Amino acid sequence: MQLNEHYRKIMKILIFAFLCTEMQTTFTHRDLAAKQRSIGLAPTGGDLTALGRSAGAACSTVASYQASIRLLAHERDYFGKGHICSGALVAPSVVLTVSSCLYSHSRRSHYHPSELRVMLGNPQRFAPNELGLILGVTHVHQPPKELALAILMLERDVPVDHPQIQPLLLPNPDRPSSSLRDQTLQISTWGYDGHSRELHDLLTLNATKTFCQTSQPPPQSQPQIICVEAEGLSSTGGKLFMDAGATLTERNQLLGLRSADGGGFVEVASHVEWILTQIGDGTNQNSSFWGVLLFLSFTGYVLTVSRKSLLA
Repeated sequence: MQLNEHYRKIMKILIFAFLCTEMQTTFTHRDLAAKQRSIGLAPTGGDLTALGRSAGAACSTVASYQASIRLLAHERDYFGKGHICSGALVAPSVVLTVSSCLYSHSRRSHYHPSELRVMLGNPQRFAPNELGLILGVTHVHQPPKELALAILMLERDVPVDHPQIQPLLLPNPDRPSSSLRDQTLQISTWGYDGHSRELHDLLTLNATKTFCQTSQPPPQSQPQIICVEAEGLSSTGGKLFMDAGATLTERNQLLGLRSADGGGFVEVASHVEWILTQIGDGTNQNSSFWGVLLFLSFTGYVLTVSRKSLLA
């Protein structure tokens, strides 16, 4: 009788856990459409006019989506020293940057997520802002060989009502880069000025399309490159050395991220399908992971106690 009683308790726990999982799955599927608002795709055609009117903070003089990606070990010396490249927030817990930015040439390997920090809502590279956020990275999705952008998953979501941080829309992959309008293109970057001095303030400049200066077209297996020229460089000594991962935007959508070799901006549209398959609903999923671990630990504890009771 005692043996059957212990097994019944265990079965009740497993059935309860199964029902909870099914309820969560049902809720997730039902609510997924609402959550997809966190990952927006820009419209095409004439709808871009309405997009410009609703862009809000993303079209302001300070880019509310700009991320500073930093190495924790260097950041401990002083604020801003660890900055290695820029990126863009595209969902509550998702930042995009160029993959090469996360590669250590000295070690010949990519940085581990625990080595990285992401600063958001802080246009000054070397001065913390009371509204800024500094977030850890839980996972990095490295792209397949034919792509060039990496995905950083943040340790927690950026609040949707944050006054200083707002994500960008991903571009619609059906809209060709040839349809870009010069009057709405903007570049945001830190980097260096014409005198090789580090830029303390985030610089946002208008840009115009140019032809890429290449001797031959890129292979079909390589991502497309968008070439633009920044305007109004008088404040930087007439020249600007941009960050890897510097953002190229049109109104409220992310068009490209600056390649590490300075050969233009990697087109984000060619990465959208891969990005969406990796990030789910764009929110932090760590709570579910720890919940599963807690359940497994609790089940193991019940089994251990039951075994000891049977042997007693």
